Amino acid sequence: IFQKMKSQFTSDFDFSVPGAMKLQNLIQKLKKWIKILEAKTKLLPKSFLIEEKCRFLSNFSRSTAEVELPGEFLLPKHSHYCVLIQRFMPRVEIVSKHGAAARRLHIRGHNGKIYPYLVVNDSGLADARREERVLQLLRMLNHLLAKHKETSRRFLNLTVARVVAVSPQMRLVQDNPASDSLLSIYQGRCAKRQQDHHNPIARYYERLSAVQARGSQASHQVLREILKEVQSTMVPRTMLREWATATFQSATDYWTFRKVITLQLALAGFVEYVLHLSRLNPDIQYIHQDSGLINVAYFKFDVDDVSGELDSNRPVPFRLTPNLTELITSVGVAGPLTASMIAAARCLVHPSFKIQALLRAVLRDELIAWHKKNSDTNQTVTVDTNGQQQVDTKDGEAIITMVGKAVTAITARLTSLSQFDGTESKVGQLVAAACST
Repeated sequence: IFQKMKSQFTSDFDFSVPGAMKLQNLIQKLKKWIKILEAKTKLLPKSFLIEEKCRFLSNFSRSTAEVELPGEFLLPKHSHYCVLIQRFMPRVEIVSKHGAAARRLHIRGHNGKIYPYLVVNDSGLADARREERVLQLLRMLNHLLAKHKETSRRFLNLTVARVVAVSPQMRLVQDNPASDSLLSIYQGRCAKRQQDHHNPIARYYERLSAVQARGSQASHQVLREILKEVQSTMVPRTMLREWATATFQSATDYWTFRKVITLQLALAGFVEYVLHLSRLNPDIQYIHQDSGLINVAYFKFDVDDVSGELDSNRPVPFRLTPNLTELITSVGVAGPLTASMIAAARCLVHPSFKIQALLRAVLRDELIAWHKKNSDTNQTVTVDTNGQQQVDTKDGEAIITMVGKAVTAITARLTSLSQFDGTESKVGQLVAAACST
């Protein structure tokens, strides 16, 4: 079967055929193959016994060795207490998460709780260290948010999953079986409406090619018309709200979920804008259906590949699409969401928290990694006795300047968000810009 599929795949993607390189033709072929491979994947087993693959883990217990849970010491803790691995549960599930077919291990801690972890083996994890830097920074920001009165009383706390690298291509990621990505929710709703979830993209390129065939360029007006057509015929603004009302049928559950997700969206948008992080795409935004918490996978600093500066030119400051605003309502956007962003900004600009010192430490590693990637392959980045990366004096001075510029850019945004005059604030302007669609 594999050889037959391989020959079909090769013939479909034969670029010597005239017109094979056209974007629309490529999209059609990719859609066809995604459907074929998804159908094949659904036939594969969904779980297996751990003893079939690794007898050592199957027999492992706390009496074998006292090993802490993965990521237990990612933040400083009381040394006299940590959760140890009691044993690995017998069944391993195969799930599709984080853009890969991951194995979900269930680990029983010595406190009796079950902790699910995903084993993600992905050759595309070349930038995994970059994400781990951002996650570590977010954990440290949580410590500051918990100390401040206004953020603490609003329960403002970033949801940061534990991520532990096992090898360059493999890592353990803390999981919540009740979590689902925004993209999966969209695909599920499309399936209920009996429509292909790729239709909006196909329609976009059809309209775009029709405009270009007339010899004119696609203006902002044309793009807006395409968006309005997609919203009116394929993806209504109420799709996410319909999913929430179907999932949380009790009014109390629905209200609690909506309240928590409003605060979580405020924090996600806040860190995306202030820290100049990569775009918050629907496939990396995981909503926990049992709590309303949101965790983001693959958040990275949006560093320009050529200049090494943080990218500050975005059409919209953060993700607040019509479906999200419809779920949390206009009152939620103008009230709790805006207030939470201002409270978070006012917390982090507090002088005693020394946010600049945290930013410098994290951005230094980020920009050394960028420098190493872009510099001559003959140059080496040495590691000192403390495990810190070091570069030549000349390059080091340039990196110090770049780190200073990046920290200044972040603190400038932070300061502007922390200021308000009555009902007027910079946050209000950003929220209006994000909702302008």
